[in-house]
Amino acid sequence: MGWEMTAEMKLDRINRWLTLAANIGVVIGLLILIIELRQNASLTRGAMEAEKNDRLAAIELSLASPAAAAAWTKSIRAPEDMTDAEIKIVESHLVAIMLQWDNMFQMEAAGLASRARVTRHIKNVAPYYFGSAFAKRWWRNQMDGWDGTPMMDVAGPIVEALDDDFMSETLDDNRLTSAAEETE
Repeated sequence: MGWEMTAEMKLDRINRWLTLAANIGVVIGLLILIIELRQNASLTRGAMEAEKNDRLAAIELSLASPAAAAAWTKSIRAPEDMTDAEIKIVESHLVAIMLQWDNMFQMEAAGLASRARVTRHIKNVAPYYFGSAFAKRWWRNQMDGWDGTPMMDVAGPIVEALDDDFMSETLDDNRLTSAAEETE
């Protein structure tokens, strides 16, 4: 009977070591999975950030075309004189900005960006696109479609607080003066 106890004890001991090794293997596997998930999230965040930046660059390049630049400037300086075609040109750029912001909200929903990051981005970008009476009026016309969404919760108060003359003053501030104008 002593021999059977010894064999049973050895078998029990081996079983405990195998169980411990299996548990360690599971823990190591979970750690590797967590590391891979974080790397994947980081890659996804990077790709979405690049997409956001690409969209903003495309908007800016589009505004550099003569027709878009003229329409954009008219929306700031003389919106009452805009043609329907010019309104559509400017509107397409404002829609693109809102889509960029929506992309940021999607990143937030996926856990790839914080609300503070989204808010900071909108605060940085909004004045340069919605800082005119025309753009703010256009924004207000869009509000019903976005009511109850993060777009209105976050961007709504930011856009509403913008100075209607921000873009006009920015254009004026960016204009260089001649030496004769500076001495006057």
